[in-house]
Amino acid sequence: MDTNRITAAPAVAGEVTTFYAYDGAGARSRALAHAAWLLSGRNHAKTPVLMIDWDLEAPGLHHYFSGGRPHHERQGVLELFEACREQLRVLGRAPSDEARELAERVLDGLDWDSYLERVDDSRPLYLMRAGRFDDSYGERVDRLDWDALFCACPALFRGFAAHLTRRFAHVLVDCRSGRSAATSVCTALLPDRMVGLFTPEPRSLEGLEGVVRRALDYRCSHEDEQRPLMVYPLPSPPDGGVEERLGWRHGDARQDGAGYQAALEKLLGECYGLDGVALDSYLDEVQLPSASLGEARRFAARGAERDRLGPVRSIETLLEWMEPGHVPWRPLAEVRLVQAVEALRERAGDTQAPPLARELARLGQLYLGQQGDELEAARRFEQHVIALEEGLHAMEEGRRPVRH
Repeated sequence: MDTNRITAAPAVAGEVTTFYAYDGAGARSRALAHAAWLLSGRNHAKTPVLMIDWDLEAPGLHHYFSGGRPHHERQGVLELFEACREQLRVLGRAPSDEARELAERVLDGLDWDSYLERVDDSRPLYLMRAGRFDDSYGERVDRLDWDALFCACPALFRGFAAHLTRRFAHVLVDCRSGRSAATSVCTALLPDRMVGLFTPEPRSLEGLEGVVRRALDYRCSHEDEQRPLMVYPLPSPPDGGVEERLGWRHGDARQDGAGYQAALEKLLGECYGLDGVALDSYLDEVQLPSASLGEARRFAARGAERDRLGPVRSIETLLEWMEPGHVPWRPLAEVRLVQAVEALRERAGDTQAPPLARELARLGQLYLGQQGDELEAARRFEQHVIALEEGLHAMEEGRRPVRH
Protein backbone atom coordinates (compact mmCIF):
# COMPACT_ATOMS: atom_id res chain seq x y z
CA MET A 1 0.00 0.00 0.00
CA ASP A 2 1.34 3.43 -0.94
CA THR A 3 0.84 5.40 2.25
CA ASN A 4 2.39 8.53 0.75
CA ARG A 5 -0.27 8.82 -1.94
CA ILE A 6 -2.49 11.85 -1.47
CA THR A 7 -5.97 10.47 -0.82
CA ALA A 8 -7.95 13.48 -2.01
CA ALA A 9 -7.24 16.69 -3.89
CA PRO A 10 -8.83 20.01 -2.89
CA ALA A 11 -11.98 20.88 -4.82
CA VAL A 12 -10.61 24.40 -5.25
CA ALA A 13 -7.11 25.82 -4.96
CA GLY A 14 -5.73 25.46 -1.46
CA GLU A 15 -4.24 28.14 0.77
CA VAL A 16 -0.67 28.73 1.98
CA THR A 17 -0.30 29.85 5.58
CA THR A 18 3.08 30.80 7.03
CA PHE A 19 3.70 30.44 10.77
CA TYR A 20 6.29 32.98 11.84
CA ALA A 21 7.86 34.04 15.14
CA TYR A 22 10.77 36.42 15.54
CA ASP A 23 11.78 34.20 18.46
CA GLY A 24 10.16 31.19 20.10
CA ALA A 25 10.71 28.60 17.35
CA GLY A 26 9.47 25.72 19.50
CA ALA A 27 6.12 27.35 20.22
CA ARG A 28 5.76 28.27 16.54
CA SER A 29 6.32 24.70 15.39
CA ARG A 30 3.92 23.33 18.03
CA ALA A 31 1.22 25.76 16.92
CA LEU A 32 1.66 24.71 13.29
CA ALA A 33 1.57 21.00 14.23
CA HIS A 34 -1.66 21.52 16.21
CA ALA A 35 -3.28 23.39 13.32
CA ALA A 36 -2.20 20.81 10.73
CA TRP A 37 -3.46 17.91 12.82
CA LEU A 38 -6.84 19.59 13.36
CA LEU A 39 -7.28 20.68 9.73
CA SER A 40 -6.44 17.23 8.37
CA GLY A 41 -9.23 15.77 10.48
CA ARG A 42 -11.91 17.97 8.93
CA ASN A 43 -14.45 16.82 6.34
CA HIS A 44 -14.32 13.20 7.49
CA ALA A 45 -10.52 13.20 7.21
CA LYS A 46 -10.60 13.95 3.48
CA THR A 47 -8.79 17.29 3.61
CA PRO A 48 -5.12 16.82 2.63
CA VAL A 49 -2.75 19.04 4.62
CA LEU A 50 0.96 19.59 4.03
CA MET A 51 3.45 20.92 6.56
CA ILE A 52 6.73 22.39 5.28
CA ASP A 53 9.74 22.75 7.57
CA TRP A 54 11.46 25.83 6.12
CA ASP A 55 13.63 26.41 9.19
CA LEU A 56 16.65 24.87 7.52
CA GLU A 57 19.12 26.20 10.11
CA ALA A 58 17.21 24.65 13.04
CA PRO A 59 14.80 22.05 11.63
CA GLY A 60 12.54 20.34 14.12
CA LEU A 61 9.04 19.81 12.77
CA HIS A 62 9.77 16.14 12.03
CA HIS A 63 10.24 15.48 15.76
CA TYR A 64 6.47 15.77 16.27
CA PHE A 65 5.82 12.87 13.92
CA SER A 66 7.33 9.49 13.14
CA GLY A 67 7.32 6.89 10.39
CA GLY A 68 8.53 6.75 6.81
CA ARG A 69 12.12 6.44 5.60
CA PRO A 70 15.19 6.87 7.86
CA HIS A 71 16.21 10.50 8.51
CA HIS A 72 19.35 10.38 6.37
CA GLU A 73 17.36 9.22 3.31
CA ARG A 74 14.54 11.76 3.34
CA GLN A 75 14.70 14.65 0.92
CA GLY A 76 13.02 17.95 1.61
CA VAL A 77 13.05 21.70 0.99
CA LEU A 78 16.83 21.85 0.60
CA GLU A 79 17.04 19.12 -2.04
CA LEU A 80 14.01 20.43 -3.93
CA PHE A 81 15.50 23.89 -4.39
CA GLU A 82 18.93 22.45 -5.11
CA ALA A 83 17.25 20.63 -8.00
CA CYS A 84 15.58 23.89 -9.10
CA ARG A 85 18.93 25.67 -9.01
CA GLU A 86 20.53 23.02 -11.22
CA GLN A 87 17.70 23.16 -13.76
CA LEU A 88 17.91 26.95 -13.88
CA ARG A 89 21.63 26.72 -14.60
CA VAL A 90 20.90 24.43 -17.54
CA LEU A 91 17.92 26.38 -18.89
CA GLY A 92 19.38 29.84 -18.37
CA ARG A 93 17.64 33.04 -17.37
CA ALA A 94 14.45 34.01 -19.25
CA PRO A 95 13.09 37.51 -20.05
CA SER A 96 10.79 38.89 -17.36
CA ASP A 97 7.68 38.28 -19.45
CA GLU A 98 8.62 34.59 -19.73
CA ALA A 99 9.53 34.02 -16.06
CA ARG A 100 6.29 32.19 -15.31
CA GLU A 101 6.80 29.74 -18.18
CA LEU A 102 10.38 29.13 -17.02
CA ALA A 103 9.19 28.43 -13.47
CA GLU A 104 6.62 25.95 -14.76
CA ARG A 105 9.27 24.09 -16.79
CA VAL A 106 11.56 23.85 -13.76
CA LEU A 107 8.84 22.75 -11.35
CA ASP A 108 7.22 20.30 -13.77
CA GLY A 109 10.55 18.52 -13.99
CA LEU A 110 10.57 17.63 -10.28
CA ASP A 111 9.60 14.29 -8.77
CA TRP A 112 7.31 15.89 -6.18
CA ASP A 113 6.41 12.72 -4.32
CA SER A 114 10.05 12.12 -3.42
CA TYR A 115 9.95 15.24 -1.23
CA LEU A 116 6.74 14.35 0.62
CA GLU A 117 5.97 11.82 3.32
CA ARG A 118 2.74 10.88 5.04
CA VAL A 119 3.11 11.20 8.82
CA ASP A 120 -0.27 10.07 10.18
CA ASP A 121 -2.11 6.94 9.01
CA SER A 122 -5.39 8.14 10.52
CA ARG A 123 -5.67 11.30 8.41
CA PRO A 124 -4.20 12.83 5.20
CA LEU A 125 -1.37 14.69 6.92
CA TYR A 126 1.93 15.12 5.04
CA LEU A 127 5.33 16.64 5.73
CA MET A 128 8.03 18.17 3.57
CA ARG A 129 10.96 18.12 5.94
CA ALA A 130 13.87 20.58 5.86
CA GLY A 131 16.13 18.16 4.04
CA ARG A 132 18.28 15.06 4.14
CA PHE A 133 20.35 15.21 7.32
CA ASP A 134 23.60 13.73 6.05
CA ASP A 135 27.14 14.95 6.78
CA SER A 136 26.91 17.58 4.05
CA TYR A 137 23.61 19.08 5.21
CA GLY A 138 24.97 22.17 6.98
CA GLU A 139 27.37 23.00 4.18
CA ARG A 140 24.64 22.61 1.56
CA VAL A 141 22.31 24.90 3.53
CA ASP A 142 25.00 27.58 3.58
CA ARG A 143 25.50 27.31 -0.17
CA LEU A 144 21.83 27.71 -1.09
CA ASP A 145 21.35 31.37 -2.07
CA TRP A 146 17.67 32.35 -1.88
CA ASP A 147 18.27 35.79 -3.38
CA ALA A 148 20.07 34.25 -6.35
CA LEU A 149 17.20 31.81 -6.91
CA PHE A 150 14.72 34.66 -6.92
CA CYS A 151 16.83 36.73 -9.33
CA ALA A 152 17.25 33.76 -11.66
CA CYS A 153 13.48 33.18 -11.79
CA PRO A 154 11.24 35.61 -9.83
CA ALA A 155 8.17 33.44 -10.48
CA LEU A 156 9.75 30.30 -8.98
CA PHE A 157 8.37 30.64 -5.45
CA ARG A 158 4.89 31.66 -6.58
CA GLY A 159 4.92 28.65 -8.91
CA PHE A 160 6.09 26.41 -6.06
CA ALA A 161 3.11 27.49 -3.96
CA ALA A 162 0.70 27.03 -6.87
CA HIS A 163 1.91 23.47 -7.48
CA LEU A 164 1.29 22.51 -3.87
CA THR A 165 -2.10 24.20 -3.53
CA ARG A 166 -3.34 22.16 -6.46
CA ARG A 167 -2.71 19.03 -4.37
CA PHE A 168 -3.36 20.20 -0.82
CA ALA A 169 -6.21 22.14 0.73
CA HIS A 170 -3.84 23.64 3.30
CA VAL A 171 -0.08 24.20 3.05
CA LEU A 172 1.41 25.30 6.40
CA VAL A 173 4.95 26.71 6.29
CA ASP A 174 7.14 26.64 9.40
CA CYS A 175 9.27 29.71 8.74
CA ARG A 176 12.64 30.29 10.39
CA SER A 177 12.91 32.96 13.09
CA GLY A 178 14.60 36.32 12.79
CA ARG A 179 15.07 38.13 9.47
CA SER A 180 16.74 36.68 6.40
CA ALA A 181 16.21 36.05 2.69
CA ALA A 182 14.57 32.72 3.52
CA THR A 183 12.22 34.51 5.93
CA SER A 184 11.23 36.95 3.18
CA VAL A 185 10.43 34.06 0.83
CA CYS A 186 8.13 32.52 3.45
CA THR A 187 6.42 35.74 4.55
CA ALA A 188 6.30 37.97 1.45
CA LEU A 189 6.28 35.60 -1.54
CA LEU A 190 4.52 32.39 -0.56
CA PRO A 191 1.57 32.91 1.75
CA ASP A 192 -2.07 33.86 1.52
CA ARG A 193 -2.10 34.17 5.31
CA MET A 194 0.40 34.61 8.09
CA VAL A 195 0.12 33.49 11.72
CA GLY A 196 2.48 35.71 13.70
CA LEU A 197 3.39 34.24 17.07
CA PHE A 198 5.00 36.47 19.70
CA THR A 199 6.07 36.20 23.33
CA PRO A 200 6.41 38.74 26.19
CA GLU A 201 10.04 39.36 25.19
CA PRO A 202 10.04 43.01 23.95
CA ARG A 203 11.96 42.19 20.77
CA SER A 204 9.41 39.52 19.86
CA LEU A 205 6.51 41.81 18.98
CA GLU A 206 8.84 44.44 17.53
CA GLY A 207 10.42 41.83 15.27
CA LEU A 208 7.04 40.50 14.17
CA GLU A 209 5.86 44.02 13.36
CA GLY A 210 8.90 44.64 11.16
CA VAL A 211 8.37 41.43 9.18
CA VAL A 212 4.64 42.09 8.73
CA ARG A 213 5.22 45.63 7.49
CA ARG A 214 7.94 44.50 5.12
CA ALA A 215 5.78 41.73 3.65
CA LEU A 216 2.77 43.99 3.14
CA ASP A 217 4.89 46.83 1.74
CA TYR A 218 6.38 44.39 -0.76
CA ARG A 219 2.91 43.25 -1.85
CA CYS A 220 1.76 46.84 -2.31
CA SER A 221 4.84 48.09 -4.14
CA HIS A 222 5.26 45.27 -6.69
CA GLU A 223 2.67 45.07 -9.40
CA ASP A 224 2.95 41.30 -9.84
CA GLU A 225 2.51 40.69 -6.10
CA GLN A 226 -0.56 42.80 -5.37
CA ARG A 227 -2.65 40.15 -3.64
CA PRO A 228 -4.09 39.93 -0.13
CA LEU A 229 -2.10 38.81 2.89
CA MET A 230 -4.14 38.47 6.07
CA VAL A 231 -2.20 38.45 9.35
CA TYR A 232 -3.38 36.58 12.45
CA PRO A 233 -1.42 37.51 15.62
CA LEU A 234 -0.93 34.65 18.08
CA PRO A 235 0.21 35.66 21.58
CA SER A 236 2.02 33.13 23.73
CA PRO A 237 1.39 34.48 27.25
CA PRO A 238 3.88 34.47 30.12
CA ASP A 239 3.76 31.84 32.80
CA GLY A 240 1.64 33.04 35.67
CA GLY A 241 -1.91 33.97 36.51
CA VAL A 242 -4.62 36.13 35.01
CA GLU A 243 -3.07 39.37 36.29
CA GLU A 244 0.20 38.74 34.44
CA ARG A 245 -1.60 37.90 31.18
CA LEU A 246 -3.86 40.95 31.39
CA GLY A 247 -0.94 43.20 32.28
CA TRP A 248 0.93 42.07 29.19
CA ARG A 249 -2.13 42.49 27.01
CA HIS A 250 -3.43 45.84 28.25
CA GLY A 251 -0.34 47.41 29.80
CA ASP A 252 0.65 48.35 33.30
CA ALA A 253 -0.76 51.70 34.39
CA ARG A 254 1.81 51.91 37.19
CA GLN A 255 4.62 51.91 34.62
CA ASP A 256 2.70 53.89 32.00
CA GLY A 257 3.25 51.10 29.46
CA ALA A 258 0.90 50.11 26.64
CA GLY A 259 0.01 46.48 26.13
CA TYR A 260 0.33 44.35 23.04
CA GLN A 261 -3.34 44.70 22.07
CA ALA A 262 -3.00 48.42 21.40
CA ALA A 263 0.21 47.81 19.44
CA LEU A 264 -1.45 45.14 17.29
CA GLU A 265 -4.54 47.28 16.63
CA LYS A 266 -2.31 50.15 15.53
CA LEU A 267 -0.23 47.86 13.30
CA LEU A 268 -3.21 46.25 11.56
CA GLY A 269 -5.05 49.53 11.22
CA GLU A 270 -2.07 51.18 9.51
CA CYS A 271 -1.28 48.18 7.31
CA TYR A 272 -4.83 47.78 6.03
CA GLY A 273 -5.81 51.47 6.03
CA LEU A 274 -8.54 51.10 8.67
CA ASP A 275 -9.67 53.21 11.61
CA GLY A 276 -10.84 51.76 14.88
CA VAL A 277 -9.56 48.17 14.55
CA ALA A 278 -10.69 46.27 17.67
CA LEU A 279 -9.23 42.89 18.61
CA ASP A 280 -11.09 42.40 21.89
CA SER A 281 -13.10 39.37 20.82
CA TYR A 282 -10.19 37.77 18.94
CA LEU A 283 -7.67 38.17 21.78
CA ASP A 284 -10.20 36.97 24.35
CA GLU A 285 -10.13 33.62 22.59
CA VAL A 286 -6.75 33.15 20.89
CA GLN A 287 -3.73 32.57 23.10
CA LEU A 288 -1.17 29.81 22.94
CA PRO A 289 0.08 28.16 26.13
CA SER A 290 3.05 25.83 25.95
CA ALA A 291 2.27 22.14 25.36
CA SER A 292 3.63 19.26 23.33
CA LEU A 293 1.78 17.75 20.40
CA GLY A 294 1.46 14.45 22.27
CA GLU A 295 -0.25 16.28 25.14
CA ALA A 296 -2.59 17.97 22.67
CA ARG A 297 -3.60 14.65 21.12
CA ARG A 298 -4.34 13.07 24.49
CA PHE A 299 -6.23 16.20 25.49
CA ALA A 300 -8.32 16.14 22.30
CA ALA A 301 -9.25 12.51 22.83
CA ARG A 302 -10.94 13.19 26.16
CA GLY A 303 -14.09 14.41 24.49
CA ALA A 304 -16.05 17.64 24.67
CA GLU A 305 -14.45 19.03 27.82
CA ARG A 306 -11.80 21.56 26.74
CA ASP A 307 -9.56 23.91 28.70
CA ARG A 308 -10.58 27.40 27.56
CA LEU A 309 -6.93 28.43 27.27
CA GLY A 310 -5.56 25.03 26.31
CA PRO A 311 -3.52 24.58 23.10
CA VAL A 312 -6.11 22.60 21.15
CA ARG A 313 -8.94 24.92 22.17
CA SER A 314 -6.90 28.01 21.24
CA ILE A 315 -5.87 26.69 17.82
CA GLU A 316 -9.40 25.46 17.10
CA THR A 317 -10.70 28.96 17.75
CA LEU A 318 -7.91 30.54 15.68
CA LEU A 319 -9.02 28.30 12.80
CA GLU A 320 -12.56 29.67 13.07
CA TRP A 321 -11.15 33.00 11.88
CA MET A 322 -8.31 31.75 9.71
CA GLU A 323 -9.70 28.82 7.71
CA PRO A 324 -12.62 30.73 6.10
CA GLY A 325 -10.50 33.90 5.84
CA HIS A 326 -12.31 36.11 8.37
CA VAL A 327 -10.42 39.22 9.50
CA PRO A 328 -9.28 39.02 13.15
CA TRP A 329 -11.15 42.20 14.08
CA ARG A 330 -14.49 40.53 13.25
CA PRO A 331 -16.16 39.47 16.54
CA LEU A 332 -16.39 35.74 17.17
CA ALA A 333 -20.19 35.81 17.38
CA GLU A 334 -20.30 37.38 13.93
CA VAL A 335 -17.79 34.86 12.57
CA ARG A 336 -20.01 32.02 13.75
CA LEU A 337 -23.12 33.68 12.39
CA VAL A 338 -21.52 34.13 8.97
CA GLN A 339 -20.54 30.47 8.92
CA ALA A 340 -24.04 29.40 9.96
CA VAL A 341 -25.59 31.62 7.29
CA GLU A 342 -23.30 30.16 4.64
CA ALA A 343 -24.26 26.64 5.65
CA LEU A 344 -27.93 27.59 5.50
CA ARG A 345 -27.52 29.27 2.13
CA GLU A 346 -26.14 26.04 0.75
CA ARG A 347 -29.16 24.21 2.13
CA ALA A 348 -31.52 26.92 0.87
CA GLY A 349 -30.24 26.39 -2.67
CA ASP A 350 -31.64 22.88 -2.54
CA THR A 351 -35.26 22.79 -3.79
CA GLN A 352 -35.94 20.12 -1.17
CA ALA A 353 -34.60 22.23 1.70
CA PRO A 354 -37.13 23.09 4.42
CA PRO A 355 -38.51 26.65 4.40
CA LEU A 356 -36.78 27.16 7.76
CA ALA A 357 -33.38 27.06 6.07
CA ARG A 358 -34.33 29.80 3.62
CA GLU A 359 -35.95 31.95 6.31
CA LEU A 360 -33.00 31.70 8.69
CA ALA A 361 -30.56 32.45 5.89
CA ARG A 362 -32.46 35.64 5.04
CA LEU A 363 -32.64 36.54 8.73
CA GLY A 364 -28.90 36.12 9.14
CA GLN A 365 -28.15 38.25 6.08
CA LEU A 366 -30.49 40.93 7.39
CA TYR A 367 -28.65 41.25 10.68
CA LEU A 368 -25.26 41.12 9.01
CA GLY A 369 -26.31 44.17 7.00
CA GLN A 370 -27.52 46.11 10.04
CA GLN A 371 -24.41 46.58 12.16
CA GLY A 372 -25.05 49.96 13.71
CA ASP A 373 -24.13 49.94 17.36
CA GLU A 374 -21.40 47.33 17.90
CA LEU A 375 -22.60 46.17 21.30
CA GLU A 376 -26.18 45.81 20.13
CA ALA A 377 -24.97 44.07 16.98
CA ALA A 378 -22.91 41.63 19.04
CA ARG A 379 -25.93 40.88 21.25
CA ARG A 380 -28.13 40.26 18.23
CA PHE A 381 -25.46 38.10 16.61
CA GLU A 382 -25.24 35.90 19.67
CA GLN A 383 -29.02 35.51 19.90
CA HIS A 384 -29.34 34.55 16.27
CA VAL A 385 -26.40 32.16 16.29
CA ILE A 386 -28.39 30.29 18.93
CA ALA A 387 -31.52 30.49 16.78
CA LEU A 388 -29.64 29.21 13.74
CA GLU A 389 -28.16 26.30 15.67
CA GLU A 390 -31.60 25.38 17.02
CA GLY A 391 -33.01 25.57 13.49
CA LEU A 392 -30.30 23.28 12.15
CA HIS A 393 -30.91 20.84 14.98
CA ALA A 394 -34.63 20.86 14.21
CA MET A 395 -33.91 20.08 10.55
CA GLU A 396 -31.64 17.22 11.53
CA GLU A 397 -34.36 15.78 13.72
CA GLY A 398 -36.85 16.08 10.85
CA ARG A 399 -39.13 18.38 12.80
CA ARG A 400 -40.89 21.37 11.26
CA PRO A 401 -41.16 24.56 13.31
CA VAL A 402 -44.51 25.58 14.66
CA ARG A 403 -45.69 28.87 13.13
CA HIS A 404 -47.38 31.37 15.41
